[in-house]
Amino acid sequence: MIFKNKISFFLSTFVVLFSFESISQDIHFSQFNETPQLLNPAATGVYNGYMRGIINYKNQWAAMGNAFNTTAASFDIPMFDYNERKAHLGMGLNFFNDQAGDSKMGITQVNLCIAGILPVSKESKFSVGLSLGGAQNKMNLSTLQWGTQYNGQGFDTNLNSGENTGTTAFWYADIGAGLYYEYSKGKKTLDRNEEKRLSIGVAYFHLNQPVLKFISVEQKLYSKYVVNIAGHFDKTGTKLSILPSAIVFMQGPNMEITAGCALRYRIKNGTKITGFYSETGLAIGVHYRVNDAVIPSVTFQMKDFSIGVSYDLNVSSYKQVSKLNGGAEISLKYHLMKGALFKQKNML
Repeated sequence: MIFKNKISFFLSTFVVLFSFESISQDIHFSQFNETPQLLNPAATGVYNGYMRGIINYKNQWAAMGNAFNTTAASFDIPMFDYNERKAHLGMGLNFFNDQAGDSKMGITQVNLCIAGILPVSKESKFSVGLSLGGAQNKMNLSTLQWGTQYNGQGFDTNLNSGENTGTTAFWYADIGAGLYYEYSKGKKTLDRNEEKRLSIGVAYFHLNQPVLKFISVEQKLYSKYVVNIAGHFDKTGTKLSILPSAIVFMQGPNMEITAGCALRYRIKNGTKITGFYSETGLAIGVHYRVNDAVIPSVTFQMKDFSIGVSYDLNVSSYKQVSKLNGGAEISLKYHLMKGALFKQKNML
């Protein structure tokens, strides 16, 4: 029991100290392609469809005990896109919550995103986006055990810790902006559409550099730069598609690079009415987060619904403790597509 309490104390202390050290780092998901608004507000509404809703969940560093749990949700729609060759808007709302450790130290944030979308040709479109949001950072120190509460046999929470405990929280406003480009070209066949799509985005978050305050710790939130690229290339005459993607985060002294590829198999074609946009497919891929993790993933799509599952296999120096355990992640997406005939009508 004494050993268990010592471990609990160590983990709680580690999480608090680690959180202070990384106070200027943002959350991230391994399935980054399923968090478009968190990557770039200019990606809001940039898709062929009526609406898109996504839910994400990640449990990271389970080997530490009560470590990091992150939940996110987003919804976005294109507006006034009656003719896809004319300028229109994208509107969206996204939410995320992240908690770590026994103190449940974390952040809750809500962002409103708007994007101006300008088609420049039949295949290409540019967009510029803005994200406006508010966040609350919070933790409860009264749930932790302190060295002054150790009585020689165990931790006695009735003893005065001598610390300024309780719940501490603060709010701040947050602003982000981004640019986005998408190239998409399809080849129509009798039973389906074959697609070649490439998107590139650049975003700048925390433009206002809000000040974070926890007890005696006060620090500006570093601005964050995000560069991402993703592709979807159907192999002509086959049921296979190649889906490469990569992302770079730069925030203060920290940099994160993740790159990889998935191979998608088309299980069932869409109907002649809706073409590619209602097909069933399975994608299996692997990404690598530099100096951190290998990330295998599986995504299953059936018509307008898809589910993605991934796992971070930790390969950093922490693997001696983690034993390759990193984080499990799941994403659920509903994407109400426009049918092929609808798209052809608008292209006339």
